[in-house]
Amino acid sequence: MNKGDHGGAAPLEVGMVSLGCPKNRVDSETMLGLLEEAGYRLTARAEEADVLIINTCGFIDAAKRESVRTILEMAELKQTGRLKALVVAGCLSQRYRGELWQELPEVDAMVGTGEFGRIVEAVEGALAGSRPAFWGDTPVRGRPSLRRLSTPAHLAYVKIAEGCDHTCAFCAIPLMRGGYRSRPLGDIVAEVRGLAARGVREVVLVAQDTTLWGHDLYGRPALDRLLYALAEVPGILWIRLLYSYPTQIGPGLLRAMRDLPQVAPYLDLPLQHAHSDILRAMRRPFRQGRVEEVLAAIREAVPDITLRTTFIVGFPGEAEEHVNALLDFVARIRFEHVGVFTYSPEEGTGAAPLGDPVPRLVKERRRRRVLLLQRSLLPAVRGRHVGRRVPLLVEQEGEAVSIARGPMDAPDIDGVTLLRGRWPAGTVVPARITGVDGYDLLAEAAP
Repeated sequence: MNKGDHGGAAPLEVGMVSLGCPKNRVDSETMLGLLEEAGYRLTARAEEADVLIINTCGFIDAAKRESVRTILEMAELKQTGRLKALVVAGCLSQRYRGELWQELPEVDAMVGTGEFGRIVEAVEGALAGSRPAFWGDTPVRGRPSLRRLSTPAHLAYVKIAEGCDHTCAFCAIPLMRGGYRSRPLGDIVAEVRGLAARGVREVVLVAQDTTLWGHDLYGRPALDRLLYALAEVPGILWIRLLYSYPTQIGPGLLRAMRDLPQVAPYLDLPLQHAHSDILRAMRRPFRQGRVEEVLAAIREAVPDITLRTTFIVGFPGEAEEHVNALLDFVARIRFEHVGVFTYSPEEGTGAAPLGDPVPRLVKERRRRRVLLLQRSLLPAVRGRHVGRRVPLLVEQEGEAVSIARGPMDAPDIDGVTLLRGRWPAGTVVPARITGVDGYDLLAEAAP
């Protein structure tokens, strides 16, 4: 008997609310796949669920507040809906397991970041009233689970490592995810082969630091080795890299990006700041001079590369001179995509004792200055694509204009390309970029 059948009754329906980053999304998809395999039916409507799982984020204060608010809102369905059990998983449950367990009696089971593989056991225990809780180390080996993808059918995120070895002063990820553990190459390749067989055309590689992959397996970072192996998987159009560090980008990785057509000419480098004083205070493993050297090497090796980055403004000790240096850096480097966040102190991190001395309004003003500068650069940085011929992957079919993406745009976080004509989702269309519309591009099919 499948566990979801519960003694011959109709299978119970399970819903999932996944918060936070793409790495969390992969965990959510894995849990849904395990539950479906165990006989549970999946529903996208919370009010129809017998069991709800909230996969939480605990990265910054705003994410924590959203997670707690979502838990309380979903708990109300025990009175207004058919909800029988509420399960909390992910980063918040790992980091604050004692407090949440005591302060949220509405929760019927908890699963930490290392135990999502036991989600079926957690759901069964919650339904039985035993209020189970599982916290342990995240497994990185074993056969890839059959994930229930929450992305469009042509796209999938693939997690290549767990945890983080960096000690950045603002970040609590090591407290929630532990140290860096690379997944074995064979497991990743097997997963991508399975995804390609299901029709996935683009895989987005994610980890806390993708460029560190393999250092614990081979004694050195070996992302290039992984890319060569993945490029042999039939059916994959693009392999995209997110969350990369400039300190690990060397000749081997750049050769792979240059020589493998399947590797999208795209790098996401979350630098967090440009001034060396602030980078040092943040405990980032690089300084401005080194960053600029690496960026120059990247652009020399892969001339059509698209660069994305993120910055944090308002870190303790940041002064106007540091912000001006950041603005100068953005103006000179001309990243294609820039995200900007305001600093929020996190307990248990290296920066926590520094407090939060930069006023909120000052932080917001600095954030707007960077974003306004980036917006003023868009016509030039996006305009360099005009006239280029690129393959476009259609995301959404339209009557006269379809929504697509090229290799220069990552899903969910970057712009899109408005492709003239009606094209089915998942289609790859050879196209020519004809114009720029803010963050988006315009294109038409090209023979």
